[in-house]
Amino acid sequence: MPSFRNTLCELVWTGLLLSFATVACEPGRKAGPPADAPPAQDAVLAVTGGGLVFAPGPVLACDVDSPDYEFFPDQPRQTMVGFGGAFNEKGWEALAFLSAADRTEVITRLFSRDAGLGLDLCRIPIGANDYAISRYTEDDGPEDPTMERFSIERDRQALIPYIKAAQVLNPAMRFWASPWSPPPWMKTNGEYNGGSMRDEPAVYAAYAQYLARFVEEYGKEGIPIEAVAVQNEPAIMNDYPSCGWQPNQFRTFVRDYLGPTFQQRLPSTTILLGTFNDPANEKHAMAVLNDPAARLFVGALGLQWTGLPIARAARAVVLDLPIWHTEIDCGNHYWESSFNPDRPPNDWAYALFAWRNIRSYLAGGVELYSLWNLVLDETGKSIDAKRPWPQNSPIVVDRTARKAIYTPMYHAVAHFTRYAGAGSVLLDGQGTDDAIAFRRPDGLLAVVLVNPDSYPDGVRVKVGQRAYYAELPAYGLGTLLIAP
Repeated sequence: MPSFRNTLCELVWTGLLLSFATVACEPGRKAGPPADAPPAQDAVLAVTGGGLVFAPGPVLACDVDSPDYEFFPDQPRQTMVGFGGAFNEKGWEALAFLSAADRTEVITRLFSRDAGLGLDLCRIPIGANDYAISRYTEDDGPEDPTMERFSIERDRQALIPYIKAAQVLNPAMRFWASPWSPPPWMKTNGEYNGGSMRDEPAVYAAYAQYLARFVEEYGKEGIPIEAVAVQNEPAIMNDYPSCGWQPNQFRTFVRDYLGPTFQQRLPSTTILLGTFNDPANEKHAMAVLNDPAARLFVGALGLQWTGLPIARAARAVVLDLPIWHTEIDCGNHYWESSFNPDRPPNDWAYALFAWRNIRSYLAGGVELYSLWNLVLDETGKSIDAKRPWPQNSPIVVDRTARKAIYTPMYHAVAHFTRYAGAGSVLLDGQGTDDAIAFRRPDGLLAVVLVNPDSYPDGVRVKVGQRAYYAELPAYGLGTLLIAP
């Protein structure tokens, strides 16, 4: 099938043989192929692992009995909006240590649809978050209810240049935004860190103006923002920019202030209900969705970390509510015994964790999956005042060597974004959590696989009435592409 083979040649990244951090193989037993199975003529395999990156792998046509995974092309689920990540100041700061050519290479590997991850719906912080260079908002100082002092001048230093560089590689990129903290004068403690939103009509009115001004000013920069979240993790009050909200505050603000303000001033911008990182945040989500007037303003539900169970309750009220995953768990948890306080372990274990997290959220019905930091320096530390948390990222900049390192996580993510991006339809299936399948817009079927074991292994995959045997290297990743 020449046309299919030609298509595959364009899909496999033969020019991107990056260094892949491998783990020494332990003695193991490789599953053998079916007897007399011929090479598949309608499928090919791209593998990463064992020193290979997106290299052709062996795939055979095999008997349809006893598959490890089975997928049903006639049982489609959600259509993918795509994949994204967050623009944070510390990412641009790290990129400044690279040469201009290397910096362009990193940006290409993140945002290009032809030669990178093709991230296409990305997050912008409104003011500082825990990966800003320092704390700030767009309206610092005494109370300013009419936003006379509002300015995005600080954003021109490290955020807007980062975004503009990405837009060069992906001009069709889409954006949404979220605050970690309102201006301190809107909060109970008057500080960037912690505290709660003041429960006062005048403060809500000012905050609605604040968020609207942000969208308007970014629009003038050629950065259209299609959705805005009220608050990142509204029950987290930590030692970095953060703010607590009660569920009734969410409902009141969305229904009586932000929704009407956007409806009047920004009719093409919607409200992202979130971002919610914990099942307990269901109270915030349902306070809004159970109010008929408030839920009219909601365009999507934003979930991250362990927030996925909220989707079930939300869709019981709004059946077709879009669900977005908004931030991957960063790993290196400070509450676990394995915590490294000096630098993050950007290793295979985290890559496998990331792979499984993506699969879990996609299987749970999300239409967008979002990374967190895209680039960090080798320490990966946040600006938490008490515990600067070293977090993982797909790309690390070694500042001393002035070199970009593509971590195993990068490749784990790439097997999804490269082969099953925007417009791909998730297929229903059965088997373990080591595989997931899509129908792409071009008609090809993509089965994304992982081998978590220390030895090479083979898997049988059934799609409709066709079945295949594919081999993956130890600690390996693979994508099986099948002709329609």
